[in-house]
Amino acid sequence: MIKVLFVCLGNICRSPMGEFVLKDIVKRNNMEELFIIKSAGTSNEELGNPVYYLAKEKLMEHGISCEGKYAETLNIFDYDKYDYILAMERKNVVDIKRIFEGDINNKVYRLLDFTNDPHDIKDPWYTRDFESTYEDILKGCLAFFEYIKLKLE
Repeated sequence: MIKVLFVCLGNICRSPMGEFVLKDIVKRNNMEELFIIKSAGTSNEELGNPVYYLAKEKLMEHGISCEGKYAETLNIFDYDKYDYILAMERKNVVDIKRIFEGDINNKVYRLLDFTNDPHDIKDPWYTRDFESTYEDILKGCLAFFEYIKLKLE
């Protein structure tokens, strides 16, 4: 079982988009039984809130539902639960390592570190550019999925 946790600041835009995009990729490849995929935020300011409506709409444009997802907060116990903790930007990585008191098993990555163009995924809450965010997340999820498939071979 490959356990993946997507992380952003509030868990209402980027990390749930990552969670549900990767779930969609895994489902289309008939590999659902091999994965557990979730998301969380480093802040508790959105705790319990649904996915932000513009992120939800962007996912729905691509036939991906995120119904039933509510913001959760990352906690120290998540480190042992997951194999890969995929952050959206460097600031998330810093916050994740602070919450986990380090990363001794090298589980924390930025999502786009798996691509040929590693960079931060901008927060669409501020940019209002949900299309670019979706495209970056899709690119990162596809690259991460290929990375995992190679490891499984």
